[in-house]
Amino acid sequence: MTNRELYIRQKELLDKFLELDAISRAQYEKSLGDLTEKMGMQDVLRELEKDVKNDTAR
Repeated sequence: MTNRELYIRQKELLDKFLELDAISRAQYEKSLGDLTEKMGMQDVLRELEKDVKNDTAR
């Protein structure tokens, strides 16, 4: 598994926790920010956010 794949899996887990109200929005943002910074995945996060915006625009 690549670091990119691991990052995406961890982000999906955080997304699920937020969806289920297992964590607050503040906890989600802090955890995602820390994960993104520590793994150096800022470009991947921007790419994922761009994909989400494109999906919702359709």
